[in-house]
Amino acid sequence: MPIQKVTKEEVVRQALLLFKKQGYHRTSMSDLAAACGLLKGSFYHYFSGKDALMKEVLGSVHQYFSTKVFPIAYDESLTPRERLEKMVAKQIRVVSSTEGGCLMGNMALETALVTDDFTPQMRVFFEEYLKALTDVYANQHAPEIAWKLAEQAVVEYEGAWILVKLTGNYQYLQDVLQRALERFDS
Repeated sequence: MPIQKVTKEEVVRQALLLFKKQGYHRTSMSDLAAACGLLKGSFYHYFSGKDALMKEVLGSVHQYFSTKVFPIAYDESLTPRERLEKMVAKQIRVVSSTEGGCLMGNMALETALVTDDFTPQMRVFFEEYLKALTDVYANQHAPEIAWKLAEQAVVEYEGAWILVKLTGNYQYLQDVLQRALERFDS
């Protein structure tokens, strides 16, 4: 098979899909190269190793959410409740569009106790996520309660992905959205 010419962005995209599906530790450099149509040795032209690639993948996911999902929480053209509903629904839709669940949650569970290499990036992502949700909840609740409601929504969302993976039932994610909205209204 001839070696295909691929962009760095395509490598990151293919790596994202593979890491979501197989996890970080179960994905080899050979797997990554094959997914991109590259020889293993050619893969190092793009990244020095799997750690460098994972950091780029995490950065790419964070960038996407920072520009396409989290800003919904601050969209003044929507009511606060609409912001919450639209942001959580979009997050569910985006993450559900490919196999494997939430990459940030997956990687936090898989790598946090093994290496600190990715923890700072994941921590910043989740802090930004919590800040966006807190901002929405603060329209109905005191700041400390808004923060707790945001934490509860994130914890439920990540936990729902565990159940989705075990059962294949995506209703768990819709239930998270419904409960987030009910807490907003209470």
